[in-house]
Amino acid sequence: MHARDVFLTQLIQGPKQFLIPIFQRKYSWQEPHCQQLFQDILRAGASQNVESHFTGSLVLIPNHQTMASIPQWQVIDGQQRLTTVTLLMAALARRAAELGVELVGMTPLKAIYGYFLTNEYGQGEAAYKLLLTKGDSEALCAVIDGKSPKSTNSKNVAENFQFFCEWLVDVETIEKVFQGFQKLKVVEVVLQQSQDDPQAIFESLNSTGVDLCQADLIRNYVLMRQQYETQTKLYLEYWYPMEQLFGSEGSYRFDRFMQDFLTLETGSSTLLRSQDVYSTFKVWFADQLEHQDVEVALKRLLKLARAHAAFMFGAEQDKSLLEAFKRLRSLAEVVSPAIMRLYDAYSPEDGEGSLKKEDFLQAVAYLESYLLRRQVCGMQTRSLGNIFANLAQHIEMGKPFETLKVALARFKRNSRFPSDSEFEHALKNHELYGLRILKFLLSNIENRGSKERIDTSSFSIEHIMPQNEKLRVEWQKMLGDSWVEIQQQWVHRLGNLTLTGYNPEYSDRSFEDKKSIENGFNDSPLRLNRYVKKEDAWTEVQIQKRGEKLAEKAIKIWTALDIDSKLVAEYELRDRQTRSSQYDIEGVLGKRNVKLYDSLQEAVLAMGDDITPIVSKKNVTFYTLSGFLQVVPRSGYLGMIMAVEHDELDPELAQEVDPTHQWSYIRHGNLTGVYRGVVNEDHIKEVLPIIRQAYEQALS
Repeated sequence: MHARDVFLTQLIQGPKQFLIPIFQRKYSWQEPHCQQLFQDILRAGASQNVESHFTGSLVLIPNHQTMASIPQWQVIDGQQRLTTVTLLMAALARRAAELGVELVGMTPLKAIYGYFLTNEYGQGEAAYKLLLTKGDSEALCAVIDGKSPKSTNSKNVAENFQFFCEWLVDVETIEKVFQGFQKLKVVEVVLQQSQDDPQAIFESLNSTGVDLCQADLIRNYVLMRQQYETQTKLYLEYWYPMEQLFGSEGSYRFDRFMQDFLTLETGSSTLLRSQDVYSTFKVWFADQLEHQDVEVALKRLLKLARAHAAFMFGAEQDKSLLEAFKRLRSLAEVVSPAIMRLYDAYSPEDGEGSLKKEDFLQAVAYLESYLLRRQVCGMQTRSLGNIFANLAQHIEMGKPFETLKVALARFKRNSRFPSDSEFEHALKNHELYGLRILKFLLSNIENRGSKERIDTSSFSIEHIMPQNEKLRVEWQKMLGDSWVEIQQQWVHRLGNLTLTGYNPEYSDRSFEDKKSIENGFNDSPLRLNRYVKKEDAWTEVQIQKRGEKLAEKAIKIWTALDIDSKLVAEYELRDRQTRSSQYDIEGVLGKRNVKLYDSLQEAVLAMGDDITPIVSKKNVTFYTLSGFLQVVPRSGYLGMIMAVEHDELDPELAQEVDPTHQWSYIRHGNLTGVYRGVVNEDHIKEVLPIIRQAYEQALS
């Protein structure tokens, strides 16, 4: 790296071209930035005491990989300033010509063009000293050629050029600005392609992070190290299509995508924090380049970006998947890592996917059911991001649908998939009014499965029995003496809630009025209201009955997880085997007990081919699909817990063991049934019939 302070005029003059890499941000300076620079230049030009005015740094890297006859330099940092000065010189030359001036500061206008704006002998794009990206380049070239730039191509280039033309009001101002321009100094930093890291230098120069989002940093990190032609190819084939996916909210959407992408690619069971995206990406990308070239890594990035966009931005082309994604997204967006993993299996780069469309749709339906059931049941939603990050890591590409179901089935306690009984109880008895998903719930009960759907998007929630504590007399008489208690207990339950487009008209009217007024329940086209219009009264009896009917429909729409418990047990056993490999028998049971354990294991394994011993930190458990024998360490002997009830044993065998329930705690043990200590092989023979009985029960 070489650095020197130099007058900008000296740096620009001569046959050369400055290239803005295609991946760099578009020209973004606006009027306040231009006005500040203009005033600085004007003051420097007006004062004889000012010999130079420092205006920042310009970081360049030579573009050796080119056949161009004119030397080319990539601008790594300083493009905003260099572009603005170029616009100022173009405006100065334009205004001088309009005012009939042939010389500015003893310099002919043609020379100003030749020194600072164009290359006299350059052909095509090589004729311009500064080449911007895409639309910006077209607008700047039009300005230099004396044409009117199209603001649609580059609003900032067109507007800033016009600002400068307006501020150069007379010949005196033009002269002062030209004098000031000649006093501008920059620090020129020249990097060597094979020796210096342009991205590291770019980051240090922009360490304040102003206006640099994660998308900018990551894009620059990936592309800035490449040759100019390679940059252009990679940008056009991979990065630009990604930018198109993320649309006008590109920065925020890209950052959100990268959280999901890196969560998946790094195998994290928790959602990556947004502030860790860039640092984590650098580590991931460096690791990728150790095994493959940059293009393979970008292909992976683009593939998962398309999966992310299909779910998050409605970019899916298949109508049934699009509708399923829309429903799921309305419940929670943090499910996206799991959807991306499934989409990866559904639509691989080569060959046929391991996830069929019908299984993909069912997987999305299970995720929708999981989310809705949890909210209806009042389960916490704060940790959903981590729940779905963890779920995504358990989806295996070879069997994506099966492993998704297994993972959902294995969620316990606060993460569990609510059962039908839990869901039904909550639907009938919980106060659902106020839940974010209530309108979604009612709208889907109304429309799901019907070809004649009603657009409920403009409808609002209606309490059939009003929630106003000052109920009308008609309601009080209908509900009876306990009307206060009845209202408090039933008003916010599912059976009393519906949808309507006439909420203000219904207000707190009597039940009869709500039915009979124009557009009342009697005229309602909603299936939700069919039961209501048939009833002559509306008390807790009708509310309960309607709630039961709606709950029955909801359970059919948002179904429980359909999976064989034996399959879940097989996966649990497989995971236990994996964890078991980190422990050894001697370390768990003690050196003195190893020989005795070997004899026990030989006898137990002889009972069947489906028995697996799993070593954990504190014990050894023998499994079929469930544990039936647990061996715990004791000083000089082994403790054994057999998963069979004491009263199920023959009296002779029962005498050999003690029921575990007589102790509140068995050290190192977590199996229940009966317990026996064994000191020698004879003791093992005595309890083998009990072990066999526990084994046979586990099989059944």
